[in-house]
Amino acid sequence: MAPHYPGASRHEVIEGITVYRFRYFFPFAEHLAYDGGILTNLKRNRFKLLLVPLFVAAQSGMLLHLCRKYRISLIHAHWFIPQGLLAVLARNLFFRSIRVLVTSHGADLFALRGGILQGMKRFVARQSDHVTVVSKTMKQHLQEMGCDPQSISVQPMGVDLKLRFVPGNKTARQTDLVFVGRLVEKKGAATLLEALRLLQVEFPALKLAIVGDGPEKPALQALAEKLAVARQVEFAGAVENLRVPDWYRSARIAVIPSVVAADGDQEGLGLVAVEALGCGCATIVSDLPALADVVRDGENGLVFHAGDARDLATKIRRILSNNSLYEQLVRNSSRSVAAQFDWQQVGRSYVEIIERCLEAPPGR
Repeated sequence: MAPHYPGASRHEVIEGITVYRFRYFFPFAEHLAYDGGILTNLKRNRFKLLLVPLFVAAQSGMLLHLCRKYRISLIHAHWFIPQGLLAVLARNLFFRSIRVLVTSHGADLFALRGGILQGMKRFVARQSDHVTVVSKTMKQHLQEMGCDPQSISVQPMGVDLKLRFVPGNKTARQTDLVFVGRLVEKKGAATLLEALRLLQVEFPALKLAIVGDGPEKPALQALAEKLAVARQVEFAGAVENLRVPDWYRSARIAVIPSVVAADGDQEGLGLVAVEALGCGCATIVSDLPALADVVRDGENGLVFHAGDARDLATKIRRILSNNSLYEQLVRNSSRSVAAQFDWQQVGRSYVEIIERCLEAPPGR
């Protein structure tokens, strides 16, 4: 079950998965979800807050309908609010035999702050049969909120590291640096542009590709002009997921310069770093806790202080000036993530978690 969006089918089967999309307004105006996510869209346009009650009501209605129609045994809800909250309430009020598994990806845990919202998240975590989070730092955050660590598993999302995000021909590198991600504050692209300016004199031909779209794009383009690096930067825009590996394979260094946004939002897990490493990129990431689950400094990548453009420039310079270091990082990249993040392994882990939920008595 997922939100509807303009042009989408309300009911279809994708690779054996039956998908239902709930309508929550006139089709042309269903822009609350997707395109960066609900939180990003609300920041971009506060009038979309008016859609939230309609969204929650429509989602609740379809959830109850599907639970009755299919006699659901387990609900796997992604995000604490509103999906996790609605799943817990539906089980507690109407379907006592249903188990609830909730997965948090980070934004809902870190950005939704305040007493009431914190209370809601704590309620969902305690009422769920199990909670999965995508990084160790998220589990620690939940424990600090008073949640039972025994009911929380660290289970990162997976990446296809067998067929899609795999190394390519190293001799085909065409771009020096690549950034892939939504153009929002927490992704830290502005720090990368500042670092590019600091490297301009020493590496005047250095090229950067920024792959992705989002509300920060106009500001980043203006910043590139202000820093006099616009000629070195290609804003490639949003690309299909199938084409993303090509951008990694054509780049020498992938940079993930994530920061903590002003509202506290931050990465739950640097899955983009997993994708870059899988494609054989030398990878540089910021020192946010979630990224430490993926990149080990000096082993399969380099780490810089989040938001510190000078430190980032130093790390880029190290790789560009030291071919043996570059070769070492490339050599260690893909094999360092295969065991933990490949889709097949993640799938097996979720099967085990779901089976444990179904074997235990329902409810908390």
